[in-house]
Amino acid sequence: MKSNVDAMDFSTILASSAHDMKNSLAILLTSLSEIADQCNSSNCPSRDLLLRARLEGDRVSRDLVHLLTLYRIEQSNYFANFSEILLSDFLDDILIEHKNILALHKINLQVEIDTKNSGYFDKELVSDIINTVIGNAHRYTRDQILVQACYENGYIVLRIKDNGPGYPDALLQSEAQTQDGVNFGTGSTGLGLYFAARVAALHKNKGKYGYIRISNDGIDNGGCFSMYLP
Repeated sequence: MKSNVDAMDFSTILASSAHDMKNSLAILLTSLSEIADQCNSSNCPSRDLLLRARLEGDRVSRDLVHLLTLYRIEQSNYFANFSEILLSDFLDDILIEHKNILALHKINLQVEIDTKNSGYFDKELVSDIINTVIGNAHRYTRDQILVQACYENGYIVLRIKDNGPGYPDALLQSEAQTQDGVNFGTGSTGLGLYFAARVAALHKNKGKYGYIRISNDGIDNGGCFSMYLP
């Protein structure tokens, strides 16, 4: 007997489910933050665990945002919001979010900005990417993270370096890391890099398009992520 229920596009179902999960997760993360704010290391032995839980929750939340944004881009339903952004203020706002967790793990964070100028880009999308990269650097670095902002050949360059083991050779040797997105054979979805590449490409100016690069030119041959915005 034929069903009367019309089939829905599976990507639409996934997007709707991801949206619901993101909202529920936001409530959970808010509760974790409120609990962590009410205790300190002396009266709450579990405070460190709360901060770690918040960190992992933030990572999942960003992945859901990436999926939803990619869905909107694929559906031609996302329009980048370009505005003039002061680079020093932009990075200050981002680094505040990571201050406590980096201090908890005794990770030294340095910032180098060789320009006081502004840039035109989608603040929400780019900050999300930089937050994600810093979060990943925190997971793999030994004890140092360096965030840089500069101008190179007509591009604003936002760069994050660490002194961890660096990117795997298979990822470095394949240009497809920023195009294919998913590789279940390697055990990695590559979602973060794919999302970053798509967002960078949304930025264009005078025939130039944004792009990303990864290398092991970080601190002591650690990982180095660079985003170029024209």
